[in-house]
Amino acid sequence: MSASWGWRDRHVVTCGVVGLLAGLFASWCYYQPAFRLIAHSLGFWVLLVALAAARRDVRSACARGVALLICAVPAFYVGKKLFYGIKYPGMPYSVETGTLLLWCVLAVVAGLVLGWLFHAIGSDTWSGVCATSAAIGLLLADTYREDGFDLDRGVVLCVLALAGTLALLARQGFQAGKLKRFAILIAPAAVLSYVVVLLPDVIEGVVL
Repeated sequence: MSASWGWRDRHVVTCGVVGLLAGLFASWCYYQPAFRLIAHSLGFWVLLVALAAARRDVRSACARGVALLICAVPAFYVGKKLFYGIKYPGMPYSVETGTLLLWCVLAVVAGLVLGWLFHAIGSDTWSGVCATSAAIGLLLADTYREDGFDLDRGVVLCVLALAGTLALLARQGFQAGKLKRFAILIAPAAVLSYVVVLLPDVIEGVVL
C-alpha cells in the first residue's frame, strides 16, 4: 500500500496491537458474567477507533481504524475458542468461517468510515464538534441498546460510556464555544446513532 494512504504512520502498527489485545480482552469478557456485555458492545470499538483517529489526517485515521478493527476480529474469535477450552476442557468448539469473514469485511468498512468520521475530533470547526458528537452518540446509543442504562445489569458499560464521553470531550477540548455546539448536536446524534448501531445485527441476520 502506498505511503500516501497512511500506512507508514508509525502508530498504525500500535493500533493493530491494541486491536489484538482488545479482541482478546473482549473474548475474555464473553465468559465473565460481570463483563459479558462488553463482548457484545459496538461502543467499545467505536471509542477505541475515535481515540486512535482523533486529530489525524484522513488517510492516517482510516489506516489506524482499519488496522485496529481488522486485528481485533480474528483475535476475538480465536480468544473465544481459547477461553472456551479453558472454561470447558475437552468440549468441542469451532469458529464459523462465514461469520469470521463477514465481520472482517465489516471491520474494514467500519475502520474506513469511522476513521474518516472521527479524524476531525479536536478541530476548532463545526466538523470537529460534529465528529465528537457522533462518537459520543454512538457510544451512548450502543450502551442503551445493550443495557438500557440499567446500573444493576450493565454497570460496566455505563462506566465505560461515562469514561469514554469524558475522554472524547477532553480530546475535543472544553472551551465554552465547543461545549455549546456539542449541546446542540448530541441529542440528534444519539438518535441517529441508535439506528446505526442496530445495522450490524440486521446485516448479519440477512446475510447468514
